[in-house]
Amino acid sequence: MAKRNEALESEDSFDMTSMIDVVFLLLIYFMYLPIQQEADLIYSLPSFSAPQTNVAMPSEQVVDIAPDGSVFLNGSPVDNPGDIVLNELATTLKRLKTSADRGGISTVVSIYPDADSPHQASISVLDACTKAGISQVSFAEAD
Repeated sequence: MAKRNEALESEDSFDMTSMIDVVFLLLIYFMYLPIQQEADLIYSLPSFSAPQTNVAMPSEQVVDIAPDGSVFLNGSPVDNPGDIVLNELATTLKRLKTSADRGGISTVVSIYPDADSPHQASISVLDACTKAGISQVSFAEAD
């Protein structure tokens, strides 16, 4: 009888079950990954749209305050320098707001106080805006 080769029979066997499981899990992962990435993309690219014809821009009124306390509405002097109550400014702003409201436009007041202007002048302008019913007021630095 032929002699058996003991070297071939003594080799350890390798279990392929765990390797098949790992390959199967990797296969599922790489099949699911593109689907998830596609679902995460919720952004849509902008498309062409016709420009709007009627764009309502706010009616901006510019109030400048000089170093001596003089108040200028859109470049025109209003009231006397040093006045605490700016009645002329309040009535003018009220008329401008009324005309803007009729057109469906909001009124914005931008105040440009000088660095050396008295603080009372800024407060008086804010009071005049309140009397006129204007709530959109902003301060900006004078050039």
